[in-house]
Amino acid sequence: MKMKKLSIVSVVFLVVALAIQFAVSYNRERTNLENDIERRMELAEKDFVFEVYDMYDATDEITYFFPELCDNTEELYSMLKTVLGRFQNLYGCYVAFVPDSLHGRERRFSPFASRAEGDSISAFDASMDVNYPERDWYKGAMQSDEKGYWSLPYHDGIHNDLVFSHSRKVYDKKGRMVGVAGADYTLSWTKHKLEDIKPYGDAVCQLYSTNGTLIVESGEGDMDGMIVMEKTLSPLNMRLVIGVPNNHVWKSVRGISLLTLAVLLTGIIAAGWLIRRIQRDHEAYARTETAKKLMEKELQIASNIQRGILRAPAPDGAGAGAEVQATLVPMREVGGDLYDYYRKGDDFFFIIGDVSGKGIPAALFMSATVNLFRSAVKRLQSPKAIMEEINGVLSEHNPSLTFVTAIIGRLHVPTGELTYCNAGHLPPIKVNGERCEEVELIPNIPLGYEGKFQFVEQGTLLGKEDTLVLYTDGITEARNKNHEMMGMARWKEMVMEGSGVQEFKSSRVQGEEMVERLMEGVKAFIGKAEQSDDITLMTISKRSDMQPYVLHVENKMSQWPVLRKALHDYGMCGGMEDRTLKKMILALEEAVVNIVNYSEAKFIGMTISCGDTQRLSITLRDDGIAFDPTAQAEVDTAAVIDQRQIGGLGIALLRQIADEVHYRRTDDGQNELSIIKNI
Repeated sequence: MKMKKLSIVSVVFLVVALAIQFAVSYNRERTNLENDIERRMELAEKDFVFEVYDMYDATDEITYFFPELCDNTEELYSMLKTVLGRFQNLYGCYVAFVPDSLHGRERRFSPFASRAEGDSISAFDASMDVNYPERDWYKGAMQSDEKGYWSLPYHDGIHNDLVFSHSRKVYDKKGRMVGVAGADYTLSWTKHKLEDIKPYGDAVCQLYSTNGTLIVESGEGDMDGMIVMEKTLSPLNMRLVIGVPNNHVWKSVRGISLLTLAVLLTGIIAAGWLIRRIQRDHEAYARTETAKKLMEKELQIASNIQRGILRAPAPDGAGAGAEVQATLVPMREVGGDLYDYYRKGDDFFFIIGDVSGKGIPAALFMSATVNLFRSAVKRLQSPKAIMEEINGVLSEHNPSLTFVTAIIGRLHVPTGELTYCNAGHLPPIKVNGERCEEVELIPNIPLGYEGKFQFVEQGTLLGKEDTLVLYTDGITEARNKNHEMMGMARWKEMVMEGSGVQEFKSSRVQGEEMVERLMEGVKAFIGKAEQSDDITLMTISKRSDMQPYVLHVENKMSQWPVLRKALHDYGMCGGMEDRTLKKMILALEEAVVNIVNYSEAKFIGMTISCGDTQRLSITLRDDGIAFDPTAQAEVDTAAVIDQRQIGGLGIALLRQIADEVHYRRTDDGQNELSIIKNI
């Protein structure tokens, strides 16, 4: 009878447990699916809007250069083709003049640059095919403010696919509004984006316009039987809808229910057998031992997974001309320290960081940070932009206020330019010649606190055989058996010894041997004391000679931003003060303006270098007519404007800002202007 009652109780318990488990599993799986869809929609909105903002940037460039080019048809076509070439996802960009607005123009005139098959770019007058004064994008821009106008999708009369535009008004040199400029995306691109957003192959993605019209759909199926979520995409005010069939929830629930049934049946049988065969104290002991082994096994699996996330160090990990080595020793099975690196062309990106806290929570945050870095580094170029994107995502859902201190850097291997951005991390140590010194850092804030924080980027130069040593506070805060802390001073001495700065005068220890020597020193200091934190060490060594930065661009003012960016980054890395660097950029702009306006050259070449003399040298070359700006007479800037000689202000500015200005006509018939500034 007792066994019969036990069987009845077991069956009732089994049914109740399965019912509870089924309800809990269904709600949990549905919530997980909805959270996954919501996460994908948030990421999709950022990615979608990020690329759509290319239209803002393209329109900004067109309106910026338009006043200087509006009277020159060829230059206007060339400028539109250049803008379209820089923004790969755009279908076209254009300028539509107000009919009869400019002298010498036809009644309608609309220069248009379009991307054809094979990614070729062509430019032509679109007014022959399109009566643009009647188009929504033209009227909307005319009636909007300076922020511009987003149009609904439409047939443009040129491309087979639907397009939508962002357009705004443009003005000539006298400030008169003479037309509309803008840029286009196609709906084919939009449908491709929807395919990327879909969480499952049988899901349905739909995009609706502001008036509720279905624009494009990816997937088939009736959404009445699906889990449906929607989100409005700003600034387009379009509505994104995702539907996922319920069977994805049921599949997970059925699998969990069968597993639960098997586990419960096994547990009931085992419990009956244990009740008859083993005493209660033995049963408790067995369960304790099982739980302990399971926990140890899970921690070991988690440790293996975490180690698998980190890249294995390799001598050529940074590519030709540089070397990276790294090691991570967690305090427990899993930890919160991290490092990673990525090679993109001549640029080598890296990150090192330390998550607050210990154990599984820190390991999860570490994994998220590494994956965000790997995603951002493929799309973004500057450490500042990568840092701000990671910080924005980590700060969105962080109720526990977990944070990460980190340094993200980019080494341009040929020139040795090292730009970096700090987020509350410890300063790296630069081993240079027979010296090692801390790298100057602006602290900023750790990642995960404030998503809108604007980080500040810095720079330095790495010469041949220079090494950057990066580490976490598990080293500087390590303690020995006497509770003495390593500290920064002792650690710097250890780096000097480990790198061979004190031991060798002509040949220093670097790479793998240097990391091994430093880790041996740390372990020797800790001795028999318990490790108190995760320890991470990373070294980046430049192996090749430091080459000058060389650029070769067309002789057009549209190329000035490229030259300006190159000088700014190199000057910052070379240690030039911000105020002085701005003056040098202004001086270079004056020289470039003279070449563009008067030389009749086809190209402009620029070489930037900064040797051991701490002198920034900029050399401009062009194939234009011979002209020596340094031969111009000094301008009396104190004289009345009406009595002042014409011209010469540009070279006067160069002489005032630069320490040396030299000109020569080369043997191959080129102008060469050298500008030198002491740092």
